[in-house]
Amino acid sequence: MLQVYGHFMSMPANKVRLCVSYLKFPHDYNHVDLQKGEHQTPEYLEINPAGRVPAINDDGFKLSQSDAICKYVCALSGPSSFYPDELQEKARVDEWNSFASAHIMPAMGRIFFNKVVASLLGEPSDEASIATGEAMLARDLPMFEAKLQENDYLLGDHITLADITFLVGLEPAEMVQLDLSAYPAIIAWRKTIMARDFYQRVHMHFGAEMGDGT
Repeated sequence: MLQVYGHFMSMPANKVRLCVSYLKFPHDYNHVDLQKGEHQTPEYLEINPAGRVPAINDDGFKLSQSDAICKYVCALSGPSSFYPDELQEKARVDEWNSFASAHIMPAMGRIFFNKVVASLLGEPSDEASIATGEAMLARDLPMFEAKLQENDYLLGDHITLADITFLVGLEPAEMVQLDLSAYPAIIAWRKTIMARDFYQRVHMHFGAEMGDGT
C-alpha cells in the first residue's frame, strides 16, 4: 500500500494528504515528528535523502516534492476532472497549480515561519520577511478572487488539484491572523471546501493536531 509521510504543520505535506483523501486513494499516513528529528533518521533519509516532508514510498518507489507526488497519485488513480487527461485542460490545471505553488505558498510560508515557527525554534521573527509575504499575497490574491467570483472553483464547477494547492497555501490564515475580508469569494470557497468530507478526513482546520481552536 502507498505510504505517505508528512507533518501536520507542513503545507506541502497537507497538499499531498488532501490530494489522496479527495481521490480516496488507498494509503497509510505516517506522521514524521520534525520536532524530534525523525526526518533526519537513517530510516527516513532512505525514503527522502533531503530529510524533508512530504515523501511517499509506493512498494519501493520513493518520491518527494508535493507537486510530483500529487501528479503521480493522480496518474495512479486515473484521469478525472480533478486532474484531466485532455492536454489543454491539464495545462490549465497545471498553470494555476504552479502559480499557487510558486507564489501563494512561499508568501504564506514567510508569514507562517516568522509568526509561528520561529518562536517554536527560539528564533527571532523577521518583520521584513513578514511584510514581503503580505505584499506578495496582496499582489496575487486579487487574481484568485476574480476567478472565484466567476466560478465555484478555480477552473469551473468542480474541484481540481489547483484548488488543493491554493487552499493549503491559505490554510494558516487564521493562525497567523491574516485578514481575508477583502476577498469574500475566497472566504466562501475556503468554507465550502473545508466542510467537505475529504478535507475533514485529514483535519478540521490547519493546526488542529496542536489543539488550536481557531
